[in-house]
Amino acid sequence: MLNKDRTRIGVMFTSANPPTILEFTMALEAMAKCLLDRVLYVVNCAHSGPPALADTTEHRFAMAQAVFSAFGAMITVTDLDARKDLVIDPTLMSNGRERLRAEGEDYAFRIFRYNPEDRLTLVFIAGLENCRRTDETGKDETVNKLLLNIKQRYCGFNPDLHNVVALFVGDGARRPAEFAFSPEEQGLMERGLFAIETHNFRPPGGIQEKELARRLTSGLKDLLNGTLDLNKLVFLPKPVLSYLADHKDCIPRLIESRPDWRD
Repeated sequence: MLNKDRTRIGVMFTSANPPTILEFTMALEAMAKCLLDRVLYVVNCAHSGPPALADTTEHRFAMAQAVFSAFGAMITVTDLDARKDLVIDPTLMSNGRERLRAEGEDYAFRIFRYNPEDRLTLVFIAGLENCRRTDETGKDETVNKLLLNIKQRYCGFNPDLHNVVALFVGDGARRPAEFAFSPEEQGLMERGLFAIETHNFRPPGGIQEKELARRLTSGLKDLLNGTLDLNKLVFLPKPVLSYLADHKDCIPRLIESRPDWRD
């Protein structure tokens, strides 16, 4: 971990579909491990995602605010002004193909734009499955996206004031692959501008992430049909359950925008 010689802001980019206790726990553990001064819980507005997810932005944002309102000094719910975006800038990936700068790794760099004179460390918090340079199709993943934004000094990234840590959280038994870095990238790390860290985190009972997601989707379907199964929704905070009970009209779109909704 880089020496703490400046303010550290953690950014957790999430669909908040819906917000869970596990995300809150991950945020607190990240604060302790990395000595974070604050965590920004950034709700994905899904400008480039599934329409169903974009349609539920206001509901997901409201649920997140209901959960984290009591922790404003430590965890702040925000979209980093993404809902105001009228145009999304494109960039080129390492494979030469274009992508829109509408990912968490891009939005996170806005903290540098908003605080251009402050010495800041961005700690980008992501799941361990994202600890790779590209996915199976060759699209850039978290490591490449962060490195590209540093190289291009995106959003006013200033190497004299700013640096970035990629913190990957997940089951420590699944070790990420070793990376090969270019001389330029190695130089960024040697200068303390970029670092990669991992943190071992497993949900209570050792239940796997996919099984948790499946149970949650099933529980949302039950809730839509008038049945509250707390065994399936055990990781939903009470404010989220209350919100869903009062806004059942949003549940079908929430379910549809979950990757496992057809299961």
